[in-house]
Amino acid sequence: MNYLQLVNTARVECGVSGPALATVQNLTAGTESARMASWVNQAWVDVQASKEDWQWLRDAVQFNTVTQQQVYTPTQAGVSSTFGNWKRDSFRCSSVGQNYRDEQLLNYMEYTTFRNLYIYGNMRTTYARPVVVSIAPGSDKSLAFGSIPDQAYVITGEYYKKPVDFSADTDEPAIPARFHMVIVYRAMMYYGGYEAAPEVFARGEQEFKRLMNRLDIDQLPTPVSGPPLA
Repeated sequence: MNYLQLVNTARVECGVSGPALATVQNLTAGTESARMASWVNQAWVDVQASKEDWQWLRDAVQFNTVTQQQVYTPTQAGVSSTFGNWKRDSFRCSSVGQNYRDEQLLNYMEYTTFRNLYIYGNMRTTYARPVVVSIAPGSDKSLAFGSIPDQAYVITGEYYKKPVDFSADTDEPAIPARFHMVIVYRAMMYYGGYEAAPEVFARGEQEFKRLMNRLDIDQLPTPVSGPPLA
């Protein structure tokens, strides 16, 4: 279902009277139709933001380091417009021009430990091939590499895209179609709370939880067992 279809489905499920909407563009603020469109959009944002590692939000990134530059913002990595968070265990490093022949995995290191090892003493001016990556504190979640690159290297990795709003009537949620109703059920909870309609809220909540459990199974990473300790 697209945005318009989701809004009209939510209207039916909530028992809203009147004909189906022909569009959700330029609705009069404060009207029931405008509120319903807003609730459906917020429901979609809620679903996206409820987990940081949804598979459908996962995307690839590749960029080259700069000699003697340790920290790189998402903008410098080329993902500023869609960036939400880094996939910490996804990064690899290879030499420029080697066509990945010498590619190696970069271990992720928590920033406090990283700072004590790679931004300390003579390590501040030690330049070599990076072997670890960390995420610097701050709202932009910049990547930091240790050691500081002594030349240009190709960094490949993955990140999770940030939640996006619905805009056009034809915008569709980036989840499998069989889970689209989870957005409708969440919107029903907004409607039920606003209209003091406990029966609508309760049904929306029950179905939302049921379908979210199925979405978790389908779109979250599958837990796997690690190697034996001995």
